[in-house]
Amino acid sequence: MSDQNEVPYVIIEKSGTGLGAFIGGAIVGAIVALLYAPRSGAETQAELKEGMLRLRVDAGRRLGDLREDVEDTYGKVRGDVSDRLEVAREDLKSRKANAEEAVRVGRDAARKAREDLEKRVAESKTQYRERISAAATHAEEVAETVAVEDATEGDVVEEATEE
Repeated sequence: MSDQNEVPYVIIEKSGTGLGAFIGGAIVGAIVALLYAPRSGAETQAELKEGMLRLRVDAGRRLGDLREDVEDTYGKVRGDVSDRLEVAREDLKSRKANAEEAVRVGRDAARKAREDLEKRVAESKTQYRERISAAATHAEEVAETVAVEDATEGDVVEEATEE
């Protein structure tokens, strides 16, 4: 067999519920039934009215069922969304409160650290001044001692040269 002898074919897939085909078939069937019915015109009209009334009632019932289904689904979805939104709001409030608390604690810690640092700086300044003052006092005492020793040495040197 060769490829030239084969005939290509196309597959067409349709998706759908087949509701349109069913309704179309029902209408065609009703028309055919009317044409071949052995009834009078008044009887046929009465039967058509009754069939249309049944069709109308059935369509109304199905539409009502569909409306209820849509309303139920909408109510469930809306309730779920409302619940999730409320949970998100509560979570946001909680996070906001936690953040505000963290900021407050951070500010308090920074304020305390600053106060401690200022206290240490003041103590260091005081100690520095005290040490400078003590060093100056010590330097004066050393200078006086050296001056006295120099003066005493000078007297001793003069006495030694006089002798």
